[in-house]
Amino acid sequence: MNEIFEGKIQNLNLNPRLQKIAELIPEAESLADIGTDHAYIPIFACQSGKVKHAIASDIKLGPIARAADNIKKFGLGGDITVRIGPGLQTVAPGEAEIIVIAGMGGILISEILEHSKETVSRAKLLILQPMTAAAELRDYIAANSFTALDEYLAREEDKLYNIITVVPGGSTEYTEKERILGRNIEKTSPEDLEEYCTRLKEKFEKRISGLRASKLAGNAEKAEEIEQQMKLLLD
Repeated sequence: MNEIFEGKIQNLNLNPRLQKIAELIPEAESLADIGTDHAYIPIFACQSGKVKHAIASDIKLGPIARAADNIKKFGLGGDITVRIGPGLQTVAPGEAEIIVIAGMGGILISEILEHSKETVSRAKLLILQPMTAAAELRDYIAANSFTALDEYLAREEDKLYNIITVVPGGSTEYTEKERILGRNIEKTSPEDLEEYCTRLKEKFEKRISGLRASKLAGNAEKAEEIEQQMKLLLD
């Protein structure tokens, strides 16, 4: 099992972001990876024995071709199906117990979930990794009958990425600090918390500076709102 969690199976080396996602995949019958690119997550999930069947889906032909080549290379053509199309529209309700949507903006992830509500509702776990707009994705989660679980940070080179885990059904009420920072990352990712807060603070300061330099109506109020959010990071 240690070899699995190091992200290494038969010459498949996952980067730290994908490795953390792979660690969070529980044992299940099926998985769908949306925006699969090289199909590394489905390959890892099937080779590790975590899932029996997987769908590798992407909207673009290039990633689909790469995914198909890699699946063939690892001899998993009988376990992983490659599909081309937008979002979760390539996955029928009940086909995927685990849904992974990674490597795209939080607003786009929200739109993908919104357009495939029945498929989402039949899943047991969603692992979401927004590259941007994590707070906006949390807003969608809170407004659309999901139960938010823990969040995690994954370090890759000089960047820190959010990974959000949720289950369909139930409800979530984020505190304002959780909406900005994430839920329980002080417990799941303590080694990266200070740097993460510093980066968020720098991002907020830049936005505040830009808003205050502008004369557009409402920008002063928006700057004050962001300043109040920034103070929560220091609590």
